[in-house]
Amino acid sequence: MFSLLECSIKDIKLALYSNELSSKELILLYLRRISEIDQGPIKYNSVLEINPDALFEAELKDHERSLGKDKGILHGIPILLKDNINTLGKMHTTAGTKAFENNYAPYDAFIVKRLKEEGAIILGKTNLTELANFMTQNMVNGYSSLGGKVLCPYNIDKDPSGSSSGSAVSVSLNLTPISIGTETGGSIISPSMQNGVVGIKPTMGLCSRTGIVPISSTLDIPGPIAKNVYDAALLLSAMRGNDVLDPITNIKENIFVDYTKCLNNINPKSLRVGIDKSNFDILSSKRKDAFKHMLELLLNQKVTLIEALDLKPSTKIYHVMLHEFKQVFNNYLASLKTASRIKTLHELILYNRTHEKECLKYGQVVIEEAQYKTSGHCNEIEYIESLEERDVLRSMLHKTFKDNNLDAIYFANYTSLGPHCGYPAMTVPIGIAEDNIPVGSYLLGSEFGEERLLKVAQVFENVIKGRVNPIQKKEE
Repeated sequence: MFSLLECSIKDIKLALYSNELSSKELILLYLRRISEIDQGPIKYNSVLEINPDALFEAELKDHERSLGKDKGILHGIPILLKDNINTLGKMHTTAGTKAFENNYAPYDAFIVKRLKEEGAIILGKTNLTELANFMTQNMVNGYSSLGGKVLCPYNIDKDPSGSSSGSAVSVSLNLTPISIGTETGGSIISPSMQNGVVGIKPTMGLCSRTGIVPISSTLDIPGPIAKNVYDAALLLSAMRGNDVLDPITNIKENIFVDYTKCLNNINPKSLRVGIDKSNFDILSSKRKDAFKHMLELLLNQKVTLIEALDLKPSTKIYHVMLHEFKQVFNNYLASLKTASRIKTLHELILYNRTHEKECLKYGQVVIEEAQYKTSGHCNEIEYIESLEERDVLRSMLHKTFKDNNLDAIYFANYTSLGPHCGYPAMTVPIGIAEDNIPVGSYLLGSEFGEERLLKVAQVFENVIKGRVNPIQKKEE
């Protein structure tokens, strides 16, 4: 029988095209694993809902393959989507909130259309921190009033991190080969780091946001989560697109790019990586050791390391979210038309108050601040200053990459520069720290420099091989 444990998309494709496996059989294997592990005795709770048409879609993919009519680069490959991404059909789109538990989106998100064009099978939706963790100040990561709490598979007593926790945990547990998360201030990279998987936050404008429950038009972006760099690059290729309804996506050339091609024949000696040791001192001893060990491995590979970079931190990213939220959220709700009983942010707040026991375990301080303390017109000085800081930081990063001819910057610790500036970021697992929690690297790329960033990430993966199955001992 085909093994799902640590299998890559390359492994799956080889099995599909050698007739060792069908897409229908593959879907059944994943459904059983979701039932026995995710919803089993421990209940990791990463998968919120299964697509009831997944098996029929898999049969169609098998039929098309038998006729030599493969649809695209993900033909017959299952994928899980964070449940703030619209799906037309029999699955809900809820953002994890009880108020939206009966919502069926009236249209596919643009990236879902792209995935279907490339032949992917939408296996289901993943649990998330409610409203992508823009609801209250003390919300527990991975918790939603609708879906309950996602558990970190490496240590169930620890934080699974970030709002895309279900997307990261589902990949880590081998419940799907790939998934999609979304990031506004760190919610792809952070849970990927914490759960031992590869995550990519693309350049702002690489992938469309149409049909995704929003927080900020300036910051929101969807991105791939996978067990290895190749699979993440392949998914990024399928997600890339130009969308007339999302103007920022049209600043790039409207072409298909196969990001996996840049992973062939990489010469580490040609790579230049900036090193930022900000906040190194606050790391635990094992995380410090992992960072220093990675630097040693890069030097052994003759990668050029550039230190003494003069980088300033982001300080005002929250104000971008706060002042844009009411406007973009109400616009999204309007796009649902009759599909949602909740028509405005104000109505959502009132619904939660009326159903306080089920909906407000941790409160709703943040969305109330957005509703009642901002105009929703994005004309406050605090908001303008946050955009001005963003421009200054973007200029700083552009100059740093250009002056040093960098392929990536390797940070000792997480930074909000990537999400605030709209620059691409990646994480690759590089070890295990205290409490059995993975250590994930934080790599920042130049604007639309995904190919150069991916090369660096592939070298990281090649030399460290840091991915560890979190429940390996139980499965041996």
